[in-house]
Amino acid sequence: MISSGYARYQHRRFVMDRLKERAIVDLELISADIRSLQQWIQRDLLVLRDLPDLQALLNSQNVADESYLFHIVERQFLNIAAHHQIFQQLRLLSVSGKEIIRANSNGSKLWLTPERELQDKSDRYYFQEASLLRDGEISISPMDLNIEQGQLQIPLTPVIRYSTPLFDHQKRKKGILVLNVFGSVFLNLLDRQQKQVRGGENYYLLNKDGYFLYHPDIQKRFGFMLGHNETVVKDEPLIAAWLGTKERGTQLKDSAVTGKKTLYAYIRIPLTYPIQPDFPENSGDNRSNSYWILLTTVDDANLLLGLNEYVQSFLKFTLLLTALCVVVAVFVSWRFSRPILSLARAASKIHQGDLSSRARIYSQDDMGKFGNLFNKMAENLEKSMGNLQRSEAKYRLLFENSQDCIFVTDKEFRIVELNQAGRNLFALGENKLPRDLFLFDLGVAEKQGEQADVIRQLAAGEAIRDVEIAIVRRDGSQRYCIMTATARKGEHGIPSGLEGVLRDVTELREQQRKEQQIDRRIREEIVFAQERERRHMGQVLHEEMAQNLALVNLRLQEAEQQSCRRHNGPEEVPSCIHDELLETRNMVQVMIDQIRTMIFDLFPRVLDDQGLGAAMAWYGRNFSRKTGVNVSVYGGESELGLSKSQNIFLFRAYKELLHNAWKHAETAEIVATIKRRDEIVRMTVDDEGRGFDPQQTDMMTDEFQGIGLVTIRQWLDSMDGRMTIESEMGKGCRVILDVPIKKKENGSDECFSG
Repeated sequence: MISSGYARYQHRRFVMDRLKERAIVDLELISADIRSLQQWIQRDLLVLRDLPDLQALLNSQNVADESYLFHIVERQFLNIAAHHQIFQQLRLLSVSGKEIIRANSNGSKLWLTPERELQDKSDRYYFQEASLLRDGEISISPMDLNIEQGQLQIPLTPVIRYSTPLFDHQKRKKGILVLNVFGSVFLNLLDRQQKQVRGGENYYLLNKDGYFLYHPDIQKRFGFMLGHNETVVKDEPLIAAWLGTKERGTQLKDSAVTGKKTLYAYIRIPLTYPIQPDFPENSGDNRSNSYWILLTTVDDANLLLGLNEYVQSFLKFTLLLTALCVVVAVFVSWRFSRPILSLARAASKIHQGDLSSRARIYSQDDMGKFGNLFNKMAENLEKSMGNLQRSEAKYRLLFENSQDCIFVTDKEFRIVELNQAGRNLFALGENKLPRDLFLFDLGVAEKQGEQADVIRQLAAGEAIRDVEIAIVRRDGSQRYCIMTATARKGEHGIPSGLEGVLRDVTELREQQRKEQQIDRRIREEIVFAQERERRHMGQVLHEEMAQNLALVNLRLQEAEQQSCRRHNGPEEVPSCIHDELLETRNMVQVMIDQIRTMIFDLFPRVLDDQGLGAAMAWYGRNFSRKTGVNVSVYGGESELGLSKSQNIFLFRAYKELLHNAWKHAETAEIVATIKRRDEIVRMTVDDEGRGFDPQQTDMMTDEFQGIGLVTIRQWLDSMDGRMTIESEMGKGCRVILDVPIKKKENGSDECFSG
């Protein structure tokens, strides 16, 4: 009966676990498709924002050019709407909210809205949200029904609006770009999934207020705009408070609609830019915290069909097997009771100290063999006890004469036995061991994670070897020791204490710490010397080479003028002389430009004048022009709190990482961020290139010796920083540099002055 009940319980549990896993997997697949669509639309919006003709229109100062560019942008809007048939409207709004261009699509027809029909959208929430965004940010509206001229569009058209501000080259806001996306592209994903499942399974899409955006019953959709109160609270009040409390969840409850036991599973999909699957709602981010809830319900009515018949048939077999086992057990117990009782009596006498006691043998079967083995064991035990007494005497001699501390503790780490070397280590005399002498200072251990781990291992009965710990002597001073210890086992194998060896390494660790400080200072001074040399080279190039070349250029110009005067005008000068002078002047000018570029590369003035964020953006633009790789820089607008040397280190690291990505990653886009979090400044450089195995950078093969990552690690070592590389083959690479903000020390940055 117990077996039958347990089998039923395990079967039901197995079925429900598999059902929950399948429900979450189905939701994750649909959620992935929705997020993929969101990312695609966001990329299209940013691509549309960066159209050369649209940018030219925003920066145009000529009325005739504006009219010409205006018509080009209109045609491009129509072409994009025709190519991407998911867009219901593509609109360009002025900074005041007035529509300037509106391209429309109903899925089969494209048209431009006449100027007289363009509307003022300044009162719409999506315009007001987009007006507060910075350059490069995107506002994503909730899904609702499209409204034209203050009325719902018929037929009803669900839309989602993606908006971003437009700026000219001088960073002045020039308007708002809005994409109206057909909501049906998201709802059709759920509609197709709903048609593929069997009866008893349903899919829903809810907004954060619980209204249905998708419901198998079309009449229940968009109740917040159609005036009916069809929400998940109305249909299923028992799960309404549970939905959306986490990123995902499953729950088994009785359905208020069907009255059946029903499995509910949901995943929350954030509407943010960029798409972040696990974006916390209360993270402090000032972007929209709107989200959707993807919900599925699975009816439990037919899951356990046939299980009762299985349990009934299994119960008959269980009863028959039980009766047979009783008969066999009586016979076996009688057969084995005599030799077992004999063994028990002999074992009891041995336990009482009579090592000469032996068991009686009744047969030559397995129990007889076991009795013979027991008797041999008792004989060996008698011999071993004599050897043990002799070994104990030798151990005591070794214990007392050892140069290292040998200790024994109870299970609370109180020292109960200690040799002479241990007494010297703990600063004890020859008196009896005090009761409050512990191997660890538990108050200190709670503050030291590594020592706390050692205590946990020892308390669990695990052996440790060559682990460094701190002990507190009786005079209050600390000593650092290398410990090797094992657990002492009591009855039933339960740890009853420790025994081990301590070796004092306090002076050795202090010497190592001083050597590490000297080594770190040397590495830092080497880097400082490199930066001083860069600045000196830049000054030499600027003050000597560039000035001399400028003077040569003036001399060539003067020679050209003198030649013209001597030949009565430039038209009389021989062409060979005139061309040679002109070509030489051009070559000199090219050399001047190259030297200026070298000066900027050696030590960019923008780093001193405007800060690290501006220097990264400046270098990224120049890098993009030279290589064709699109570089985006985010953050760095506020004061980072870095010292001048840290600014220089991070800027050099940023340059190295850009060149590494360009040379080795084969990427078309690089995104860099610089941001301060508490007392840490974090720089990240992401590319979408071919990726690599980060462990290869430690192997120093020929392929990786020149990529600069080793140099960056050396820089970070001098700043107590840390570098993290996240990469996989074919999946791009992210390099994270964390630098702690430290107080400026005297003379720490003087090497960069002057």
